[in-house]
Amino acid sequence: MDKYIRDNVHGDIHLKDKVAIELIDTKEFQRLRRIIQLGGGQFVFPGANHTRFSHCVGVYHVVSKFLANEKISKNISEKDQLLVRIAGLLHDVGHGPFSHTFESVSSQAHEKYTVDIIVGNTEINQVLKKHSIDPQEVASIIESKHPNKLVNQLVSSQLDADRLDYLVRDSLNTGVNYSNLDIDWIIRNADSVDDKMVFKAKTLNALEHYLLGRYYMFKQIYNHKVSVGFDRTFTSWFRRAKDLYNEGYVFKNIFMAETLKEIFEEKVCSLENYNKLDDYTMIEFIKTCMYEDDEILKTLSEMIINRKFLKVKHLNSEQEFEDLKKNYAKETHKYFFSTINDERFKIYKKNNGGKDEKILLQQGDKLREITEISEIIRISPENNEKNLYVFINNNVK
Repeated sequence: MDKYIRDNVHGDIHLKDKVAIELIDTKEFQRLRRIIQLGGGQFVFPGANHTRFSHCVGVYHVVSKFLANEKISKNISEKDQLLVRIAGLLHDVGHGPFSHTFESVSSQAHEKYTVDIIVGNTEINQVLKKHSIDPQEVASIIESKHPNKLVNQLVSSQLDADRLDYLVRDSLNTGVNYSNLDIDWIIRNADSVDDKMVFKAKTLNALEHYLLGRYYMFKQIYNHKVSVGFDRTFTSWFRRAKDLYNEGYVFKNIFMAETLKEIFEEKVCSLENYNKLDDYTMIEFIKTCMYEDDEILKTLSEMIINRKFLKVKHLNSEQEFEDLKKNYAKETHKYFFSTINDERFKIYKKNNGGKDEKILLQQGDKLREITEISEIIRISPENNEKNLYVFINNNVK
């Protein structure tokens, strides 16, 4: 039986695949309801409490819309169309608490946890096998290793279903209009040549809007000073808890110590323990640490719970950094003093980690890379400017 999910971004999302309905009902997928999409962004934008759950369902929908375009689906078999829809649905199932924030303390990236959950001893794996779907084939799309490159591009590329959903979803829920994209127009004018996705030349302005919108989203939302301050404060909290654990400290919250034990020991977390981790459990861990005997852990816990994060300070010179560093010279100060070299966000990359991610447009009978015909993208600055920031607690003495 077909089902629909009512979504604030896309309207009615049609779950046309029975396997998708069953995957959504697994405990691993339901965990995503308890993971906020923007992590620390919720502390800046009151409406930004949307979850990885809604985003993943949205990506399933956007992939389905791409496949409804016969110029795309003509080069993808029916079997692979199902696989890529499922890959879109499951692509973020491996995210940890507070989304990307957790990767600063984890020894394994969320993409690898996603693959582990798909191929491991999980309910998701069981549902896939029940429907005669090879979990390894789904995982190959997550890892961009599927033999049909067009399939990989739908889920992971410079212009994919993932980005088209999260940019519009994050923009709507933060109340910022940088990425009010016309997704239907972009998809309707997509085509495939050989194993590459291409777009009609008349979509140029929409694609420029997409790239510039993403740039401004990173500048104003994803890298907002309060959001990054939360990230650094959580990292310091975790670092202190980890140091205490390795020193033999006995936590009052035994469940916390047992659940985080593998991560404290810099091991890959078991899927059993990883599935226990979400924003709710992590906040509860932090709240209980407000009553621990260690003053540093107590202070960091209170800072997170009461939104008193480490404050960002932009430094203009190395000397200014050295002068400030002297005020945080004590061993205990390392949890309240953090630095970051912030590289300018690159609007567009032709290659990403060796992977060809060019955006191609059809101009007459030729394929043109976007920088050949878009002056605004061509002159966008290279990623060579670095700014030095520190994150400090002014009350530490």
